[in-house]
Amino acid sequence: MVSPPATSETDREGDIVTPTAKRPLVADPRPLFGFLTRLPVGRGASFEAFVAAFPLVPVVGWFTGLVAGLAALLLVGFAPPYVLAALVLSVAVGLTGLNQADGLLDLGDGLMVHGDSTRRLQVMHDPHAGVGAFGLVFFAYLLAFAALADLATYSVGDGDVAFQAHTLPAAVLLAEVLSRLPFLVLSWRGRASHPGLGEQALTGFGTRHLAVGVLVTAPALLTGLVLGWAAVLAAAASMLLVALILRRTAYGLLGGVGGDVMGASQELSRTACLVAVALMAPLGS
Repeated sequence: MVSPPATSETDREGDIVTPTAKRPLVADPRPLFGFLTRLPVGRGASFEAFVAAFPLVPVVGWFTGLVAGLAALLLVGFAPPYVLAALVLSVAVGLTGLNQADGLLDLGDGLMVHGDSTRRLQVMHDPHAGVGAFGLVFFAYLLAFAALADLATYSVGDGDVAFQAHTLPAAVLLAEVLSRLPFLVLSWRGRASHPGLGEQALTGFGTRHLAVGVLVTAPALLTGLVLGWAAVLAAAASMLLVALILRRTAYGLLGGVGGDVMGASQELSRTACLVAVALMAPLGS
């Protein structure tokens, strides 16, 4: 059976995007865990297998969110709020093996250096981290920690403790799942900043692939039953804002999107989602 010819798409910047018909919508998700977590699953998979499964990347957020959320649920009421916040954040970040944190470091250096996109990418590929790298990582995790500490305090505060104890785990789950969606938003009709692994992830990624990721993410919105719908809406809006700002910044300063920008998008989106929930969750009580 002969497949119909693929049709090309043109992005908003006028770049021709590789035909999407040849790229599967769904594939075995195990390579995602091999590349994006410390879970001993999918470690021997090829990068091609990872690319094929890429639209399902929110499932990784379901894994990290459920594990970190379970840790929060077990420790709420036992660990002091600030210790609890530090432990939960360590679990969520540690499960990824700091792979995406590395992208955040590189982006920090790339944004701080002066020069054209070639110079910025050169600095980002340098294995040495500068003050821009440490500054961006520090503020991103500081805000995430502060939001988690606030949610931990709220979870064991006055009122219906049995219900409020679910606030922190629900917030963690929502943030972890939503924070994987920028991978796909940045890939959608995107342009790679340079040849490499990131370019392969973007190749042939179209609207249908983004829709698959959205569908995988959607059930996480049911955390609104615990957090309140205003908190969920604010978290989703914050995630999308981070993705759009990063896309615009990457196109303007780096010439396009690369693996470091995608990794950074996850870490920054997690922080944005947690801060949004911390600000809005009390309104739903």
